[in-house]
Amino acid sequence: MIAYRKFSDTLQSEVRAPTPPKPAKAPKVDPIEPAQARTLGGLGALGGVDGEIENLLVPAAPAAWGEAEAERAANGRIPRAWAEGFARLDPDRPPGDVPPRRWQRFVDDAGLFIESPLCAVAAALGWGALDLFGCDCDRPFARIDQAGLLWLLSGNKLIALSENTATIEMPTGARQTWRRQQTELGRVLAWELAR
Repeated sequence: MIAYRKFSDTLQSEVRAPTPPKPAKAPKVDPIEPAQARTLGGLGALGGVDGEIENLLVPAAPAAWGEAEAERAANGRIPRAWAEGFARLDPDRPPGDVPPRRWQRFVDDAGLFIESPLCAVAAALGWGALDLFGCDCDRPFARIDQAGLLWLLSGNKLIALSENTATIEMPTGARQTWRRQQTELGRVLAWELAR
């Protein structure tokens, strides 16, 4: 019969060479949207800022038509009327029943849309100014049934457009589909609201 040896004695008698550490995994890179990854990477610096809204897209003179707007319209990227109307929006003067912070958010969303490639897509698909910037002439904030697409973004991300629908992604990842409505009486463009 074989003599009993303790397990710990067996381990102590064997000398094992240390195992080398595993190599680090390469970071995942999405080859589809490198420009978006660079843009989002720059937002990391904003991690400590909470709840501030800064509108960098509104021209100093709201009614001014500058070289940048003329260049965008000349390139066919966006309709000139949309760029001119956006230039007339004043983030410091909310119309009617719109709360000031909500108005600033709408102006920011409109500016981001004007600067995005989806603006040209919307124009090519036949979206009109009322479909995007429209609202009720008397109660633009209260009448959500009269609101254009950009009024509904409220800081969320527009990710897709088709001829009759738009897909909005929430911060949680949930997606909402908005269907384009027929133009109804009483709707005006945001820059046409009486102050």
